[in-house]
Amino acid sequence: MEPQAYTELQQLEPTHWWYRGMRSIVAALLASAGVHLADSLILDAGCGAGGNLTHLARYGRAVGCDLSPHALTYAAEQHAGRLVQATVEALPYRAGSFALVTSFDVLYAREVDDDERALAEFARVLAPNGYVLVRLPALKVLAGQHDLVVHGARRYTRAEVEAKLRRAGLTPLRSTYANSLLFPVVYMVRRWQRNRTAAAPSDVRPTPRPLNALLAAILRLEAAWIGLGGSFPIGVSVIALAQKVEV
Repeated sequence: MEPQAYTELQQLEPTHWWYRGMRSIVAALLASAGVHLADSLILDAGCGAGGNLTHLARYGRAVGCDLSPHALTYAAEQHAGRLVQATVEALPYRAGSFALVTSFDVLYAREVDDDERALAEFARVLAPNGYVLVRLPALKVLAGQHDLVVHGARRYTRAEVEAKLRRAGLTPLRSTYANSLLFPVVYMVRRWQRNRTAAAPSDVRPTPRPLNALLAAILRLEAAWIGLGGSFPIGVSVIALAQKVEV
Protein backbone atom coordinates (compact mmCIF):
# COMPACT_ATOMS: atom_id res chain seq x y z
CA MET A 1 0.00 0.00 0.00
CA GLU A 2 0.96 3.65 -0.30
CA PRO A 3 2.42 5.04 2.97
CA GLN A 4 -0.58 7.32 3.52
CA ALA A 5 -2.88 4.30 3.35
CA TYR A 6 -1.17 2.84 6.44
CA THR A 7 -1.63 6.15 8.24
CA GLU A 8 -5.34 6.15 7.37
CA LEU A 9 -5.60 2.54 8.47
CA GLN A 10 -3.95 3.21 11.82
CA GLN A 11 -6.16 6.23 12.51
CA LEU A 12 -9.51 4.78 11.46
CA GLU A 13 -9.29 1.03 12.06
CA PRO A 14 -10.54 1.16 15.69
CA THR A 15 -13.76 3.07 14.93
CA HIS A 16 -14.52 3.01 11.20
CA TRP A 17 -17.75 1.17 10.34
CA TRP A 18 -16.17 -1.14 7.79
CA TYR A 19 -13.46 -2.45 10.09
CA ARG A 20 -15.85 -2.81 13.03
CA GLY A 21 -18.38 -4.62 10.89
CA MET A 22 -15.85 -6.96 9.33
CA ARG A 23 -14.52 -7.91 12.75
CA SER A 24 -18.09 -8.83 13.71
CA ILE A 25 -18.38 -11.01 10.60
CA VAL A 26 -15.08 -12.75 11.36
CA ALA A 27 -16.22 -13.49 14.92
CA ALA A 28 -19.56 -14.82 13.68
CA LEU A 29 -17.91 -17.06 11.08
CA LEU A 30 -15.49 -18.56 13.58
CA ALA A 31 -18.26 -19.14 16.13
CA SER A 32 -20.64 -20.70 13.61
CA ALA A 33 -17.95 -23.16 12.52
CA GLY A 34 -17.26 -24.18 16.10
CA VAL A 35 -13.65 -23.02 16.04
CA HIS A 36 -12.13 -23.38 19.52
CA LEU A 37 -8.54 -22.21 19.79
CA ALA A 38 -7.96 -22.53 23.57
CA ASP A 39 -5.27 -19.84 23.83
CA SER A 40 -3.36 -21.23 20.85
CA LEU A 41 -0.88 -19.40 18.65
CA ILE A 42 -2.43 -17.27 15.88
CA LEU A 43 -0.71 -15.61 12.91
CA ASP A 44 -2.09 -12.60 11.09
CA ALA A 45 -0.24 -12.79 7.78
CA GLY A 46 -0.03 -9.25 6.45
CA CYS A 47 -1.06 -7.62 9.71
CA GLY A 48 -1.02 -4.04 8.46
CA ALA A 49 -1.33 -1.46 11.24
CA GLY A 50 -2.21 -4.16 13.76
CA GLY A 51 -5.89 -3.56 14.46
CA ASN A 52 -6.87 -7.14 13.74
CA LEU A 53 -4.15 -8.43 16.07
CA THR A 54 -5.96 -6.72 18.92
CA HIS A 55 -9.18 -8.47 17.92
CA LEU A 56 -7.49 -11.86 17.44
CA ALA A 57 -5.86 -11.67 20.88
CA ARG A 58 -9.20 -12.65 22.43
CA TYR A 59 -8.83 -16.08 20.79
CA GLY A 60 -5.20 -16.81 21.62
CA ARG A 61 -1.65 -15.50 21.38
CA ALA A 62 -1.61 -13.40 18.23
CA VAL A 63 1.55 -12.57 16.31
CA GLY A 64 1.88 -10.72 13.02
CA CYS A 65 4.07 -10.27 9.98
CA ASP A 66 4.01 -7.68 7.25
CA LEU A 67 6.26 -6.66 4.40
CA SER A 68 5.94 -2.94 5.13
CA PRO A 69 8.06 -1.26 7.82
CA HIS A 70 5.40 1.49 7.97
CA ALA A 71 2.78 -1.07 8.91
CA LEU A 72 4.96 -2.72 11.54
CA THR A 73 5.77 0.62 13.16
CA TYR A 74 2.07 1.31 13.65
CA ALA A 75 1.35 -2.27 14.71
CA ALA A 76 4.02 -2.11 17.42
CA GLU A 77 2.29 0.92 18.96
CA GLN A 78 -0.84 -1.04 19.81
CA HIS A 79 0.17 -4.70 19.99
CA ALA A 80 2.64 -6.26 22.39
CA GLY A 81 2.96 -9.57 20.51
CA ARG A 82 5.86 -10.54 18.27
CA LEU A 83 6.01 -8.77 14.91
CA VAL A 84 8.22 -9.79 11.98
CA GLN A 85 8.94 -8.17 8.62
CA ALA A 86 8.30 -10.83 5.98
CA THR A 87 6.42 -11.62 2.81
CA VAL A 88 3.40 -13.92 3.00
CA GLU A 89 5.00 -16.01 0.25
CA ALA A 90 7.92 -17.04 2.50
CA LEU A 91 6.83 -17.07 6.13
CA PRO A 92 9.71 -17.24 8.66
CA TYR A 93 8.01 -19.82 10.89
CA ARG A 94 8.38 -23.55 11.43
CA ALA A 95 5.88 -25.96 9.94
CA GLY A 96 2.92 -26.70 12.17
CA SER A 97 3.34 -23.62 14.37
CA PHE A 98 -0.15 -22.08 14.35
CA ALA A 99 -3.70 -23.11 15.18
CA LEU A 100 -5.11 -20.28 13.05
CA VAL A 101 -3.69 -18.19 10.20
CA THR A 102 -5.64 -15.14 9.10
CA SER A 103 -5.06 -12.89 6.12
CA PHE A 104 -7.25 -9.85 5.54
CA ASP A 105 -7.18 -8.19 2.10
CA VAL A 106 -3.52 -9.08 1.53
CA LEU A 107 -3.33 -11.73 -1.19
CA TYR A 108 -4.83 -9.41 -3.80
CA ALA A 109 -2.01 -6.87 -3.46
CA ARG A 110 0.52 -6.43 -6.25
CA GLU A 111 3.32 -7.02 -3.72
CA VAL A 112 2.17 -10.66 -3.64
CA ASP A 113 3.47 -12.27 -6.82
CA ASP A 114 1.80 -15.65 -6.30
CA ASP A 115 -1.30 -15.84 -4.10
CA GLU A 116 -1.36 -19.65 -4.30
CA ARG A 117 2.19 -19.88 -3.04
CA ALA A 118 1.12 -17.71 -0.11
CA LEU A 119 -1.80 -20.02 0.63
CA ALA A 120 0.57 -22.99 0.51
CA GLU A 121 2.73 -21.21 3.08
CA PHE A 122 -0.33 -20.71 5.30
CA ALA A 123 -1.00 -24.44 5.07
CA ARG A 124 2.64 -25.27 5.84
CA VAL A 125 2.77 -23.28 9.09
CA LEU A 126 -0.61 -24.61 10.25
CA ALA A 127 -0.75 -27.30 12.91
CA PRO A 128 -2.75 -30.44 12.03
CA ASN A 129 -6.47 -29.58 11.95
CA GLY A 130 -5.64 -25.88 12.15
CA TYR A 131 -7.62 -23.20 10.34
CA VAL A 132 -7.03 -20.56 7.68
CA LEU A 133 -9.35 -17.58 7.42
CA VAL A 134 -8.95 -15.28 4.42
CA ARG A 135 -10.85 -12.19 3.38
CA LEU A 136 -10.37 -10.71 -0.09
CA PRO A 137 -11.90 -8.01 -2.27
CA ALA A 138 -14.54 -9.51 -4.54
CA LEU A 139 -15.48 -9.18 -8.20
CA LYS A 140 -13.48 -7.40 -10.88
CA VAL A 141 -16.44 -5.17 -11.68
CA LEU A 142 -15.85 -3.41 -8.34
CA ALA A 143 -12.26 -2.40 -9.09
CA GLY A 144 -11.76 1.31 -8.47
CA GLN A 145 -9.50 4.09 -7.22
CA HIS A 146 -9.19 2.47 -3.80
CA ASP A 147 -7.45 -0.51 -5.41
CA LEU A 148 -4.81 1.81 -6.85
CA VAL A 149 -4.10 3.41 -3.48
CA VAL A 150 -3.74 0.07 -1.69
CA HIS A 151 -1.97 -1.62 -4.65
CA GLY A 152 -4.80 -4.02 -5.38
CA ALA A 153 -3.89 -6.19 -8.35
CA ARG A 154 -6.68 -8.79 -8.41
CA ARG A 155 -10.18 -9.49 -7.19
CA TYR A 156 -11.89 -12.80 -6.52
CA THR A 157 -15.07 -14.77 -6.74
CA ARG A 158 -16.17 -17.12 -3.99
CA ALA A 159 -15.56 -20.13 -6.24
CA GLU A 160 -12.02 -18.97 -7.06
CA VAL A 161 -11.11 -18.60 -3.41
CA GLU A 162 -12.42 -22.07 -2.56
CA ALA A 163 -10.51 -23.59 -5.51
CA LYS A 164 -7.26 -21.92 -4.45
CA LEU A 165 -7.67 -23.14 -0.88
CA ARG A 166 -8.16 -26.71 -2.10
CA ARG A 167 -5.06 -26.53 -4.29
CA ALA A 168 -3.12 -25.46 -1.20
CA GLY A 169 -4.21 -28.64 0.55
CA LEU A 170 -6.90 -26.99 2.65
CA THR A 171 -10.53 -28.02 3.04
CA PRO A 172 -13.04 -25.14 2.80
CA LEU A 173 -15.54 -25.25 5.66
CA ARG A 174 -17.53 -22.09 5.01
CA SER A 175 -17.38 -19.23 2.56
CA THR A 176 -19.59 -16.29 1.76
CA TYR A 177 -19.63 -12.88 0.21
CA ALA A 178 -19.83 -10.01 2.70
CA ASN A 179 -20.67 -6.32 2.70
CA SER A 180 -23.55 -7.51 0.56
CA LEU A 181 -26.44 -5.29 1.61
CA LEU A 182 -24.45 -2.24 0.50
CA PHE A 183 -23.33 -3.84 -2.77
CA PRO A 184 -25.62 -1.71 -5.03
CA VAL A 185 -24.31 1.51 -3.50
CA VAL A 186 -20.67 0.45 -3.79
CA TYR A 187 -21.18 -0.68 -7.38
CA MET A 188 -22.66 2.70 -8.38
CA VAL A 189 -19.88 4.61 -6.60
CA ARG A 190 -17.20 2.58 -8.37
CA ARG A 191 -18.86 3.16 -11.75
CA TRP A 192 -18.97 6.89 -11.03
CA GLN A 193 -15.30 6.89 -10.04
CA ARG A 194 -14.30 5.20 -13.30
CA ASN A 195 -16.06 7.95 -15.27
CA ARG A 196 -14.20 10.74 -13.48
CA THR A 197 -11.04 12.26 -14.87
CA ALA A 198 -9.70 13.34 -11.47
CA ALA A 199 -8.30 10.71 -9.12
CA ALA A 200 -10.51 9.77 -6.20
CA PRO A 201 -9.11 9.16 -2.70
CA SER A 202 -9.05 5.88 -0.84
CA ASP A 203 -12.37 4.53 0.41
CA VAL A 204 -11.02 4.66 3.95
CA ARG A 205 -11.94 8.08 5.25
CA PRO A 206 -13.67 9.59 8.30
CA THR A 207 -17.45 9.05 8.30
CA PRO A 208 -19.93 11.25 10.18
CA ARG A 209 -20.85 9.58 13.46
CA PRO A 210 -24.54 8.86 12.74
CA LEU A 211 -23.74 7.41 9.31
CA ASN A 212 -20.81 5.46 10.73
CA ALA A 213 -23.14 3.89 13.32
CA LEU A 214 -25.77 3.05 10.70
CA LEU A 215 -23.30 1.39 8.33
CA ALA A 216 -21.72 -0.60 11.17
CA ALA A 217 -25.19 -1.80 12.16
CA ILE A 218 -25.82 -3.02 8.60
CA LEU A 219 -22.67 -5.14 8.72
CA ARG A 220 -23.64 -6.45 12.15
CA LEU A 221 -26.91 -7.64 10.56
CA GLU A 222 -24.84 -9.53 8.01
CA ALA A 223 -22.73 -10.97 10.83
CA ALA A 224 -25.87 -12.19 12.60
CA TRP A 225 -27.06 -13.96 9.44
CA ILE A 226 -23.66 -15.54 8.83
CA GLY A 227 -23.53 -16.61 12.47
CA LEU A 228 -26.79 -18.48 11.94
CA GLY A 229 -25.21 -20.39 9.06
CA GLY A 230 -26.38 -18.12 6.26
CA SER A 231 -24.40 -16.74 3.35
CA PHE A 232 -24.75 -14.09 0.65
CA PRO A 233 -24.68 -14.68 -3.13
CA ILE A 234 -22.83 -11.44 -3.93
CA GLY A 235 -20.88 -8.80 -2.08
CA VAL A 236 -17.95 -6.42 -1.96
CA SER A 237 -15.75 -8.92 -0.11
CA VAL A 238 -15.40 -12.68 -0.05
CA ILE A 239 -14.46 -14.45 3.17
CA ALA A 240 -13.59 -18.12 3.61
CA LEU A 241 -12.67 -20.45 6.44
CA ALA A 242 -10.71 -23.62 5.66
CA GLN A 243 -9.06 -26.38 7.67
CA LYS A 244 -5.90 -28.42 7.34
CA VAL A 245 -7.60 -31.77 7.70
CA GLU A 246 -5.34 -34.63 8.65
CA VAL A 247 -6.19 -37.89 6.87
